[in-house]
Amino acid sequence: MNVNLKHVWIVFKKELKDAFRDKKALLVNIILPMLFIPIIFVIASVATKSAVEVKPEKTPICIIGKENSKTITSIIEKSEFKIVSSSNPKKDLQDGKIKAILIIPKDFEIMISQEKQTNLQILTNETDLKSSNVGNILSNLINEFSKQVVKQRLVQKKLDPSIIEPIVVKKENVAPPKKQSATILAFLIPMFLALWAALGGLNIAIDITAGEKERGTLEPLLTTAATRSSIVTGKYLAVSIMSLLAGLSSLTGIILSFVLLPNALGATYKNSPFSDYSVSPATVLIMLLVVFLTAIIFAAIEVAIASYARSFKEGQSYLSPISLIVVIPPYLTMYKMPNELTDIYFVLPLVNAISILKELIYDIVNLQHLGLFIISSLVYIIISIKFAASMFENEKVLFRN
Repeated sequence: MNVNLKHVWIVFKKELKDAFRDKKALLVNIILPMLFIPIIFVIASVATKSAVEVKPEKTPICIIGKENSKTITSIIEKSEFKIVSSSNPKKDLQDGKIKAILIIPKDFEIMISQEKQTNLQILTNETDLKSSNVGNILSNLINEFSKQVVKQRLVQKKLDPSIIEPIVVKKENVAPPKKQSATILAFLIPMFLALWAALGGLNIAIDITAGEKERGTLEPLLTTAATRSSIVTGKYLAVSIMSLLAGLSSLTGIILSFVLLPNALGATYKNSPFSDYSVSPATVLIMLLVVFLTAIIFAAIEVAIASYARSFKEGQSYLSPISLIVVIPPYLTMYKMPNELTDIYFVLPLVNAISILKELIYDIVNLQHLGLFIISSLVYIIISIKFAASMFENEKVLFRN
């Protein structure tokens, strides 16, 4: 490659100046990525709170057969659930007008007094998260009542109540709160960081290659003293800068989310899946490296493919599948814990970036995996730059009819 740095600098400045003149591109590449993650965090926090939280005093339930057990009715009334009447309870439950139905049979009190087994039925709508939670709350209340009845019977027979519980199971969640938050973030953050780093330079790549062909300004540029290698290098650097800015903007949005949202959202943020998470400076630095390498790989690929297109519209058609390709690796690693990611994950293109980001979310810095990621990324960078240069220097490709 015959590259003249002075010519590269001139082309680079010209393309970057044009890119910054485009207000829409700045909005898409810099402002939008910075706002996207905070907006997702706010929506997820508010949605989680409203979907899961059950306030008994505001939650309507229906009891069929209240007159069959004053005890059970009293327990439910003390729980402060709003007991409502309904002419068609099942339909109201399906429509979300009530959150659960408790059915008390006619012979309930008689069966209890005769020390016989009886049934209570709780109906819920499992497509409604709140309904499911209300069902669990009612079930727990009735189980507690059931235990009290058993204890009373055993005491009356002068037996130790503990004989009905020979084994007491105690469950304990040992996962640190931060790692519980990381389960969701390990999918969201890698996907959005990779997405913006990969797509940030897409429009400028099309504009300065296929767009220039369409406007008829590419031919005069090629007749100047600058070699094609210098021209493509200048264009490639301009696309890389725009991709990098989009990735950095997205990373800034992530940092701002953890710094500003806890105070801004208050109690709503504390109930969100992200409340116990924070990012360390070391994590941010390695994320920066991942964004940098991902951005410059995709910049070269986009310049190469856009060079083949004859018009801006054709370039968009060729490059639009990239946005779909980028979201596949996060789904490939979605159900994998960091310790299940083998070395091959840190070598495959783009999957390696997602895997490193996933480890970082779990506060894991594995130097072997980081080395594999850097080496494999450098190989992909060399291949993608050679691909872009070959496309730009091939007249049959560059000026095809």
